[in-house]
Amino acid sequence: MQKELLLAISDDRAASYNLRFIKEVFSRFCELKLTLFYVTPRNAAWIMDEKKFVPRGKGFDELVRHTKAKGEKALLDAEKWIMDVGGCSGENVNTKVVHSKRGTVRELIDEARGGLYDALVLGRRGFSWFEEVFANSVCHEMLLSDIDFPIWVSKRPPASPRHDVLLPVDGSDPSLRMVDHAGYMLADEDNHTFTLFHVANDGHSMDQSGDIFDKGLAILAENGIEEERVELKMVTRKSVLKAILKEARDGNYSAVGVGKHGVETNDKARGLFPSSVTVNLLRQLEDTALWISK
Repeated sequence: MQKELLLAISDDRAASYNLRFIKEVFSRFCELKLTLFYVTPRNAAWIMDEKKFVPRGKGFDELVRHTKAKGEKALLDAEKWIMDVGGCSGENVNTKVVHSKRGTVRELIDEARGGLYDALVLGRRGFSWFEEVFANSVCHEMLLSDIDFPIWVSKRPPASPRHDVLLPVDGSDPSLRMVDHAGYMLADEDNHTFTLFHVANDGHSMDQSGDIFDKGLAILAENGIEEERVELKMVTRKSVLKAILKEARDGNYSAVGVGKHGVETNDKARGLFPSSVTVNLLRQLEDTALWISK
């Protein structure tokens, strides 16, 4: 089945981190259906009509034309990169410019939900391609939103190509949903392996780790992943975060896939707040992409 991704685009340069990451991950890059999505920034100085909640005032039309033109150029540059660098015809690429009325995060969420994409691909704040779009830390805002779709946060491209996905599993439904998502997305990409990684506490029963691994293996098998492409790792550490960061660094993975919530998240907070591990992975992973499921 053809995979479909929503990519947030800004107007800095064509060879964006998210495009470069996707091209590195997918050997069948040109077969992906990509929607390049540009959100024009909302200007706080606009006078708002409270009844209709739309911008108005002198010079607004000119501002709209200017920002729309910048967005269209950014999208054309990204399309050109896909064809010139990616070697694609461009027939699987769609572009959209949206004039933000409710903020970048809300526009991205609405598009991701309405378009039923396999994932929303963002970039880490602080890198030039996303400086304008993500000035208010869209990645962190997205984690605090009620999302029901996977998010990929691509980081600084590494010097040499990377492969494989690290899947920390704790038995929670979100972590197992990520296993399913990763298996589905990369089932046909034989150059990628999957590492099911469980961080146990002192006195942890091996049976419990075995049960968690069995669930993960079953999910990958349902997606057509052969056992030869799966590795199981269990470590005993006090800090789950440090264990994941060390494994991600040592294993030279392309991506780390986690659930937004873990088993430690209480029921009251589960609907909104991400786990501390997920938030800190977002902040501390340097060259490795972070995949997050609801």
